[in-house]
Formats: sequence, structure tokens, C-alpha cells
Amino acid sequence: MLEHGASGTIASEEIRAAACIVGWHLNEARRLLADLDTPPSLAAAIRLDSWLRNEAQANDTDRVLTKRIYQYGPNGVRYSRDLRAALAILAERGRAKMEEDGRRRALAINPVLLVEQE
Repeated sequence: MLEHGASGTIASEEIRAAACIVGWHLNEARRLLADLDTPPSLAAAIRLDSWLRNEAQANDTDRVLTKRIYQYGPNGVRYSRDLRAALAILAERGRAKMEEDGRRRALAINPVLLVEQE
């Protein structure tokens, strides 16, 4: 419209560029609206899963202390009740489990998940 006016032809390059822009907006809408459909406990588990894998990889380990999660983890799991709910979902799916050594508690991440991320 700007280049050729109301009666001008539209080149295939311009259509492809417009399709890319529309595709980007559709993906953004899907990403933003997906959170609305996801139950809060599942959304927290997804954020925790991602954070755990990043944390473990950054520190070259397969365990993350719960103390560290309470301090630095995603907002949805910084309280004990919320962490337990998210961990139940991750444990059910074989992604992480709680390990206790006396008073020391840590989440053990499935090692297969850490290999996949490399």
C-alpha cells in the first residue's frame, strides 16, 4: 500500500515477509495464552523443572539443595507447600525426586534430562 498504492501489485517477497510477521504474532499469542490454560501447580512444576536443569548444569551437578530453591528458585516454588506440589508432579513424570541425608534435603534431577540439554 505504501509503495504501490491501493491498486498496486504485491510481490511474493512481501507476502512471505507478512507471513513471517503474522507467524511470529501467532506464536507469541499461543505462548502467552498457554499460561492461562495451565493449572498453577503444573505451571510452577514446569518453571521449576527448567530452573533445576539450568541450575544443575551451571554447577555441574545433578542435585540442587532445597535451601537454594527457596532462596533463588522460581517464585511459584519458594514456599514448602508449593515446592512439594511441584515436586510431586515432577516425581510422577520421572524428572526429579527428593533425597534426604539427615536434615539436608536436595532434589535429584534425572541424569537423562541433563544429557539432553547439552
